[in-house]
Amino acid sequence: MRKLNKLFKSVSFATVVISGSGNTLLAQETIATENTAQVTDEDAVEVISITAKRDIAGFLENQPSSLLFGFEKSLLETGRSATFVSDETLKAFGVTTVDDLTAVAPGTFTASFYGVEGALNVRGTMAETYFHGFKRIENRGTYQTPIGSTSRVDILRGPPTANFGPGKIGGLLNLEPKTARLSQSGGFLPDVVGEAQVTFGSYDKKNASFQVGVPVNISEAEGGVYAYVELEDSGSFYNGITPEHQMLQLSADFEIGNSWKLAAGLMSYTSEGYVQTLGWNRVTQELIDNGTYQTGRDTDLVDTNGNGQMEWAELSAQDPTYFAKLTHYPDFYLYADGDVAALDTNLGTTKLSSQDVYISDNDFSDTGTFTGFVDLIKTYDDDSQLKIQVFADYLDNQRFVSYGFPADYLAKTFEARVSYISTFGSNSDAITGVYNVGLSSRYYDARKRESYNGGQIAISRRDLSVGAMPNDIMGSPFNSDFFWDLDTQSTWTDNAVFAMLDATAMDIWDLSLSARYDYYDLDSTENGDPTYSYAGVTEAKDTDGKFTYSATLLLDLPSGIRPYVSYAESAAIEFSQAGEVSPDLIADGEWLSDGKLVEAGVKLELFDGIVTGSLSGYNQERTELSTVAGSTVNRTESEGVELELRILATDNLSFSITSNKQKTEYVDGYDGYYVINPRDIGLDDVSNYGVSVAAFNFSDSLYALTGSEYYLGALEDTRIPDAVTSVYATYADEVGMFDRVGTTWGVRHVTETSGFTEFSTKYPSYLLMQAALFVNYNDWSISLNVDNVLDETYFTPLQDIYGDVAVLPGKGREWRMSVHYNF
Repeated sequence: MRKLNKLFKSVSFATVVISGSGNTLLAQETIATENTAQVTDEDAVEVISITAKRDIAGFLENQPSSLLFGFEKSLLETGRSATFVSDETLKAFGVTTVDDLTAVAPGTFTASFYGVEGALNVRGTMAETYFHGFKRIENRGTYQTPIGSTSRVDILRGPPTANFGPGKIGGLLNLEPKTARLSQSGGFLPDVVGEAQVTFGSYDKKNASFQVGVPVNISEAEGGVYAYVELEDSGSFYNGITPEHQMLQLSADFEIGNSWKLAAGLMSYTSEGYVQTLGWNRVTQELIDNGTYQTGRDTDLVDTNGNGQMEWAELSAQDPTYFAKLTHYPDFYLYADGDVAALDTNLGTTKLSSQDVYISDNDFSDTGTFTGFVDLIKTYDDDSQLKIQVFADYLDNQRFVSYGFPADYLAKTFEARVSYISTFGSNSDAITGVYNVGLSSRYYDARKRESYNGGQIAISRRDLSVGAMPNDIMGSPFNSDFFWDLDTQSTWTDNAVFAMLDATAMDIWDLSLSARYDYYDLDSTENGDPTYSYAGVTEAKDTDGKFTYSATLLLDLPSGIRPYVSYAESAAIEFSQAGEVSPDLIADGEWLSDGKLVEAGVKLELFDGIVTGSLSGYNQERTELSTVAGSTVNRTESEGVELELRILATDNLSFSITSNKQKTEYVDGYDGYYVINPRDIGLDDVSNYGVSVAAFNFSDSLYALTGSEYYLGALEDTRIPDAVTSVYATYADEVGMFDRVGTTWGVRHVTETSGFTEFSTKYPSYLLMQAALFVNYNDWSISLNVDNVLDETYFTPLQDIYGDVAVLPGKGREWRMSVHYNF
């Protein structure tokens, strides 16, 4: 395999794509570039032919990547746990959202963030999202992250490498835009190419996309531009949710003479209808096991002015004892006294449909984002490179959820990065390698406005069998006399220097080192309503510097088995949903948190590339910021094992297997705001569903109330499954007049999850089956994808503060059909 690896490093590959239903046939064509030595190794060429012919689902990483590691290197030769997923593989597996990535990457199960698939969980904690190697503005359920316009999705487990910037231990998701360049090494589209696609399906699914790549040669400049447009206007499995979005992505890539390259891209995205939903409220084991839902309404509250919602003046005038009364429970709020908290009308039970979730006609979420980058690269005679890069990202979001959570986020960020990459040593030297050194500067400006309605949120007040009613729809600052509990304005800068080294000794030992030093300057103010704000500090500023690093040692054995060990220490700013930093965190000196990772594993490249993959084990320590007020930091520790295999069994049949076993704990218990069921502290549910029962310090309060040692010490996050396993098979062949006919079938098994309290509701393990069929004929292809083929009933816990009192029922069987035309 060493001959094959060297060939991959010296040859660029053009990918000729014939799209089909969730599947793609890849034809690989070697193209000599100006700096490429003539390939004469017939065995290596034969291996390429075998693997390219068998790679019917686009599994293989066909060229080295410089994106994650700063210099060109094969993932199979890198001692980091990562997954690169091509757009062909995404189609083959029916991956349309970040939550679907569980099918192709181990350790990526993502609990529900109010039903909006914005961010990915990696190794038990929320990952950060990058675009073209730059960190984007936070997206925790703000909008559905689009992935249809990507040429490749990269999932890196562990910390970001030094060239990416500072980040938390755990993992990241990087989206790489489509481009007119054939490969990183060189070459552009020789002719105009494009694809038009129309998708329709169950629950009024309607999506259309158009993409085109155009070669452009102007004087000495050679290159091309690529455009992608996508429109979505659909219904949803869940009643009352009708998502729609519009996206435009443009990229330009040119070699402009004198060994300079210019690349630029922009993406504009607008959406509405991706409203947040809790799913089901009033969660009990009887509801999960038998579908039995507790009915009943609390009629003590009355919409006196008849405008269809509860305003602050109405709530305050009707019963001043109804809300925000501190009881004798330590650190506990019971937002009512006596019978005013009880359900008092239409008490009983019923069966709920999985399609009926917490929603109202008043709910909305409107988002606009704009993202852009420019790369200017100079290649010198010795093949060293100077890179000058700039990146910008912008987010504007307003949202409202009718139980009483409005929010208004406005954020922008700008980053500049300069790096120099060069090699050392020659073929006759015992030690050779490459290094990457650089500088970066990032500016961030964010304003987050959120309202918790002065503590008047009570999600179990609504009877889902009846639907939203005026006395359980709260007003908001957008349309009534409510106020912003929090109004946080933050600006911060990060100026850094970084260095990376990859050295090979005796052609078998590979040592990778990555380090950076960041100097931060933060300033944050809090202007929320002083009576009900969770913030204790209204203004704070601070500066600090931090050194972070990682080291990996890999042994490249001739057998294709490559064991490795890795160690990393990282640091990152504790920012919240808009990327702002709480003044409380700054004043307490907790705004910059540390993380640590120990990882060992083995990369596999066996039987001339027919079997590839990795097996790794890890232990990581990192922090997690509470989402309410953004001023409580919890320490977590995770450990696990991950397996990833791609098997090109025959010319027609290939397999993908991913699996992980993990455990994530809050080391010192969970010191954050959390809502629980009344029964968890000995109260009757029905008598208290009209209010919220919540704690600012979950573990301490629950221990004080129950005396249970379950809440002492480390507390496992049971909202994340212990194990997730996915097995997929793809078969394709020529049949009659058709160029290609094929199918992909897969199953995903997820183990049991539960809420957070000692006797919380258990959500059983489940098995989901997916299927895809496709037919290619000349320039046309038709694909049919079916999700949850067996119509399995399953549930996904919320990963936020309502993980014990609400749950998202899984989507039932869904189908979608796509028609592609390639030109």
